[in-house]
Amino acid sequence: MRLILFLSILLLSACTQVIFHPVKKHFTIPKEFGITYHDYYFTSYDGLTLHGWYLPTQRERYGTVLFFHGNAQNISTHVGGVYWLTDYGYDVYIIDYRGYGKSDGIATLPGAIADIRKSIEDVVKKIPDTEQLIVMGQSLGASMSTQAVVNSQQQNRIKALILVSAFSDYQSIAREFLDKHWLTWALQWPLSFTINNDYRPLNVIGLISPIPILIMHSKNDEMISYQHAELLFSYANEPKQLIDLDGGHNDWSHYETNRKKLIQYLTELNQP
Repeated sequence: MRLILFLSILLLSACTQVIFHPVKKHFTIPKEFGITYHDYYFTSYDGLTLHGWYLPTQRERYGTVLFFHGNAQNISTHVGGVYWLTDYGYDVYIIDYRGYGKSDGIATLPGAIADIRKSIEDVVKKIPDTEQLIVMGQSLGASMSTQAVVNSQQQNRIKALILVSAFSDYQSIAREFLDKHWLTWALQWPLSFTINNDYRPLNVIGLISPIPILIMHSKNDEMISYQHAELLFSYANEPKQLIDLDGGHNDWSHYETNRKKLIQYLTELNQP
């Protein structure tokens, strides 16, 4: 009986960690990359204090990127994916959802999506009235961003939505994760149904238009298959682009080829 209970807890824990795996400790700060930064605090819709970093560019300024990270750890382990944008004239905001890093609360799917929506609302107030915000997410942050943008009251202030290594469906990505482990393989279908799929990206990505969508994904992604990118692209309406990345799931920004592709997109986005 104890073994059955232990396995049940372990299986459900594995399924839960498909969505959230927060860490409170910061492992680095942008200063270690030679990047100027400021702590950024804002309040969630339900009164929690949430934390992030603001990385102002030290060059001629071209815009502002608000970045939402993946499911593991916190902004200190994800800032490396976007700090380099400051070298190209972009201010960067990166935030932790509730329960992550210095943000209060406990991570939940509806709560984290609401945190994204509130941060969009908050950062829009910090940029010039004539400027539009570039919303960018990676992995879970990308998938949650689709729901947040669709429900945002600031859509007219969003210049583009950039999805890096996003998944299209919460239950299908749970099954793919569980399929990789011998202990959870046989129960991938029943366990996946414990995941809330009300916020499925495929349900809303078609509603984001006329905001431009850029989907970036690697065919060598070892965590989220390229099929998710193809599905998201097929459900999205114009204007939309799908760009292939080099590398794997977490090292996309290490490749100069990928950085150039993103900067090229941003440059074209800024053209009249």
